[in-house]
Amino acid sequence: MRGEGTVVRKLLLFWLLLPIPCWGGAVRVTPQPLDQGGVGWVEVRAEREVRGEFLKRSLPFFRTAEETWRALIGVDLALSPGSYPLKVETEGKRVTLFVRVKKTPFGLQKITLPRHMVELRGEVLERVRREKRMLREIFSRIRSEPLWRGSFLLPLKGTVTTPFGVRRIINGRYRSFHSGVDIAAREGSPILATNDGMVILAQKLYLEGNTVIIDHGLGLYSIYLHLAEVFVRKGDKVKRGERIGLVGATGRVTGPHLHWGIKLLGQRVDPMALIELSKGLGR
Repeated sequence: MRGEGTVVRKLLLFWLLLPIPCWGGAVRVTPQPLDQGGVGWVEVRAEREVRGEFLKRSLPFFRTAEETWRALIGVDLALSPGSYPLKVETEGKRVTLFVRVKKTPFGLQKITLPRHMVELRGEVLERVRREKRMLREIFSRIRSEPLWRGSFLLPLKGTVTTPFGVRRIINGRYRSFHSGVDIAAREGSPILATNDGMVILAQKLYLEGNTVIIDHGLGLYSIYLHLAEVFVRKGDKVKRGERIGLVGATGRVTGPHLHWGIKLLGQRVDPMALIELSKGLGR
């Protein structure tokens, strides 16, 4: 029986690499497998509206051609390796396939910070908790249409000092994974919007410093932290490549840089993976 189960699992993984026939069309997931913190897209050939579910969250599809629908999927950097069901429904029919997530080797970074910046207490701790709740609420919203156009771009020219996914040890204790990409540049260097969208937050936070968050639609958000100056306000519509602020060292930092992050349907995903994927995504 154990041998039969192994064969079935191998067949499932083989089928994931092929278009899945259903309702006269097909479902395709690219790329396969996904890294931890990876991002991909699901393409469905169908005449009518498509609905989906992945990682227990509704998966919003958008039409890219007359009979082609797509949805972005992301897996959190802390998601355990394995196979996860993806459910797709259209024209009264359903299909379930499995997205494989592979283990990704992340690096390790040791940082020393002043004690008061790490061990938060009293009013400071309560403020940080309030801000975290606010951010969770923001990232839970899913705009029903995509706002981005074409490929995503790197928001700053500089040196990547901390890549995505690095495990951070602060003052000798493990704290968290690094959920974005740190790009070092001279203070005052311009920061650009990675793509079209709407500013959903532009304010100073305790840990993050001056912060801008752009909603790109369909549960996709880009995050810009530690800015010296902010040129946009909540509710502003921005275009790809538009200046939204300047590099700074606000919040909990050791020097001027941009922390750039991406959230997709609540998952912390690699911004560089989104740039690579979007080269063939289009709209």
